[in-house]
Amino acid sequence: MNKQQIKLEIQRIIEAENSPITADQIYAKLTARVDPGRTQETIRKYIREMVNDGTALIGSSNRGYFSIQSKEQVQQALSYVNNRIPKLQNRAQNIKDSWNERNPNDQI
Repeated sequence: MNKQQIKLEIQRIIEAENSPITADQIYAKLTARVDPGRTQETIRKYIREMVNDGTALIGSSNRGYFSIQSKEQVQQALSYVNNRIPKLQNRAQNIKDSWNERNPNDQI
């Protein structure tokens, strides 16, 4: 299977579920049929690509990925992403601060 076919299979797996499914669970279902890559990160990467290019309407939460079928699910997906923004900004700031602390002559 090529990358596009794997992405379609991931989408089918997510759409077939009635509740959120984790990347580990998707990976396990895929490895029974195809080599999706070395890690579950490949699954997460493909899902991000599908969402970002608009080919799939997939949301995520701390429970896993789900096919967005309602306005409420859109709101849930948006809430989850928006809640992560401050944590990611904090992590970025911590990386910058740590670099600057260790490299006073080469600050960012």
